[in-house]
Amino acid sequence: MKKSKGRFWFYLILLIGVLMVNPPVVYMVNEYCVAHPMLFGWPTMFLWLEFWYIVMVADFLIAAFTLKEWDCHQDEKEIVPVERKPL
Repeated sequence: MKKSKGRFWFYLILLIGVLMVNPPVVYMVNEYCVAHPMLFGWPTMFLWLEFWYIVMVADFLIAAFTLKEWDCHQDEKEIVPVERKPL
C-alpha cells in the first residue's frame, strides 16, 4: 500500500508536537519563562504547552476528516448473516 503525503504530514506534526512538550525542550523553554514569566497576561509555560496540545488535537481532527485511511465509509458493506453448524 502506498503511503500518502497526508499520512506523512500527520505523523510529522504529531511527532513535533510530542517532542515540544517533553522535558528536554521544556527545560530550554523554561529558561525563557524565568526571564519572561508572563506573556499576554498568561504564564508563558502554560501558553507554550497549550499551544502544542492544540496543534496536536487539530492535527488529529484534520487527519480524521481528510485521510482516506481513516475513512469509515469504505466499510459500509451489507452484513450477511452466516449460518453455523449446530453444536
